[in-house]
Amino acid sequence: MSVELLNGACYYFAVRIIEAHYENGLLRPKSPLALRLGERVGVIVVRWPDPARWDLRKIGAMADSEDVALAEAGIGEWLHQIDEEEQG
Repeated sequence: MSVELLNGACYYFAVRIIEAHYENGLLRPKSPLALRLGERVGVIVVRWPDPARWDLRKIGAMADSEDVALAEAGIGEWLHQIDEEEQG
């Protein structure tokens, strides 16, 4: 959260990370948002890593050994643990 001055007026910016699913061209929040009808918001989209897209051969050919070690260490399991901690 931050407070900023813009053209002499004080604005309060609240930042909250939410999970959403992309369906038919729309982002659909996983849970209801505390927003007024018609309220404008800014959106930053961050794609969650998908372990199914990790190809160790490609990573090894393009990346340094640290990236390969992380992939081999089981990034999928690590992500699963983070998801469980956030939900639980």
